[in-house]
Amino acid sequence: MVLRMGIERIRIDASYIVAYNGTSHVLLRDGVIVFEGNEIIHVGKSYTGHVDTTIKAAGKLVMPGFINLHAHIANSSLQKSWREDLARTVKTPLIGILTTKPRKKLPGESEILAKSALLELLRSGVTTLVDLGSPNNLGYKEAVDLHGEVGIRTYVSASYHTATWADGIIGGGEYVHHEEEGLKEMDTAVGYLRKLDGSYDGRIRFILSPSCVDLCTPSMFQETKKLADELKLPIQTHTAQGVKEYHAMKMNYGKTPVEFLHDLGLLAPNMILGHCIYISSHHLIGETEESPELQLIARSGATVAHCPMVFARKGIALESYPKYLQHGINVGLGSDIFPQDMLNEMRLAAIIAKIIEDNPAVGTAADVFNSATLGGARALGREDLGRIATGAKADLVIVNLKTIKMAPVRDPIKNLVYGATPNDIETVIIDGKTIVEQGNVSGLDETKLAEGLQKIGENLWNGIPDIDPDDLGRTVDEITPPSFPYWVE
Repeated sequence: MVLRMGIERIRIDASYIVAYNGTSHVLLRDGVIVFEGNEIIHVGKSYTGHVDTTIKAAGKLVMPGFINLHAHIANSSLQKSWREDLARTVKTPLIGILTTKPRKKLPGESEILAKSALLELLRSGVTTLVDLGSPNNLGYKEAVDLHGEVGIRTYVSASYHTATWADGIIGGGEYVHHEEEGLKEMDTAVGYLRKLDGSYDGRIRFILSPSCVDLCTPSMFQETKKLADELKLPIQTHTAQGVKEYHAMKMNYGKTPVEFLHDLGLLAPNMILGHCIYISSHHLIGETEESPELQLIARSGATVAHCPMVFARKGIALESYPKYLQHGINVGLGSDIFPQDMLNEMRLAAIIAKIIEDNPAVGTAADVFNSATLGGARALGREDLGRIATGAKADLVIVNLKTIKMAPVRDPIKNLVYGATPNDIETVIIDGKTIVEQGNVSGLDETKLAEGLQKIGENLWNGIPDIDPDDLGRTVDEITPPSFPYWVE
């Protein structure tokens, strides 16, 4: 291969490489990766060609960057420290607090929230992100520039819909309809998409996001499908994420959420179903023993974006991750809201699967690693992501194996899934550029962002009496008491 002028050729010598053999990941011991610009040009046991720089990664694992298929970064931290440990029956969820009444925001709030989430994601090895909703909070150009300047590879979306939940509770059964406004939102999203898709050397792409299966009319979904096919873009919608949503869809359309999308022709390889937990066989639905929805998804080639942590906090689980895989469904992983940590999501996906199935041999480290890499790439139609192979993008993560969490090493993937933390991730390279070095994210000041988050949290909590959707004027401590009472002299 001829070296392109002005583009550096970099070699990595590593103790372990998660390489791709054209079919699956394989472990390469004492191997070499060479990339030039943003593209991998060689993977193997040795390399004799010219390089400009060599990275010595003895005692380290080099793996493909993770693909996070579902994250809301512009409000990720707002539930932290007060929404946990609440019963599912509590009528004041975050979405109700933030959507039923206007709330006073601090200057730069959305940017601080987004940058904080991106810092977390990068430090946990994420190189490609599907960011749902940032343009709604930041503005389109601002969201694109934020991702572009941080350096992450992102599929950006603005959510649009033709209805909202009357009480702010997911699938509450009562809806406020605004179809004309929703169609204008979709047109606006597509207008910006046409201008900004492919920004920052192609790292920033767009994804179409009709927000939720019960909040969009059939005509909006069909128009979205038409646009996605024309523009060759993926679609993602929240699907089967609530019991009330499931029953509302049955009442309004006579179909489950998945059946509704199937009958509209939306189930296809470019469709990502956010969550897709409440299918007819789920124990909280209990209509069938075997869900016909799983066959519909599998045959269509659509993907399920599985976000275990956000639902596990509410005592909810997919039933089950192994079952979806056994049906041949492509499953990717996402983090949804806090913590924005893909290592954590992999670990929980594996452990919850074992509990649900009462079988420690399912939900394996290989399964969840595949979902976090190849599954995400397949969902986005990207054969150049989620793998270390010639021609793939140079999106690489270097993990230090000489830590207490990672040593001793026989199977680095098991160690990674069941023990690693972001502290074990040393380097993150995206599009051939080093974005995280020695655990530090270029251009993002963690201490300053944490201070900003504290101010944002205090502003939210202090203002909750004014935006209590039940008009009771309750304080945050009345809605959700602290874990322990404060010391009183």
